Amino acid sequence: MTTSLRATSCAICQQEVEPAQRWRCQVCPDYEVCGPCYSNGIINHPHTLISPQSPTAQLRAVLLHVTTCCTTQCQYPRCRTVKLLLRHGVTCKKRVCSHCKRMWDIFRMHARNCREPQCTIPKCSEFRARFSRSQQQAVSRRRAAVVRQRDADAATASTPDSST
Repeated sequence: MTTSLRATSCAICQQEVEPAQRWRCQVCPDYEVCGPCYSNGIINHPHTLISPQSPTAQLRAVLLHVTTCCTTQCQYPRCRTVKLLLRHGVTCKKRVCSHCKRMWDIFRMHARNCREPQCTIPKCSEFRARFSRSQQQAVSRRRAAVVRQRDADAATASTPDSST
């Protein structure tokens, strides 16, 4: 899920590819095309090319893929790793090991950014509901603090000055 810092060259024009303008194959790990060649439409490659994504978008794509993937030899990036992590989460008896924590962190990070009403990612709707409740509670606490401060200010202003 991290972007490689190594310089790569376009498979068509052989020029160096800027990370923000590259298109890479979902299957072939070394096939990358620069933005201009992709825009020109001169690509003769059998697989789908994808553009760079933010880490959150990459995570969402992997999670969505994993929830529907049934292949044991899948070539999708990180598919096997995330499948193993999910399988571990189902079978782990501790629920507090580093693998489980990582899995829950991934679900939480996804849920914080997910805007899909019918998301199929495990635990997404539960985490979103929890985030929504905690945000509502924080707003209620801030409002209550403002009211208390206003009442205290009003009480202080209405109290006659005893020094006069």
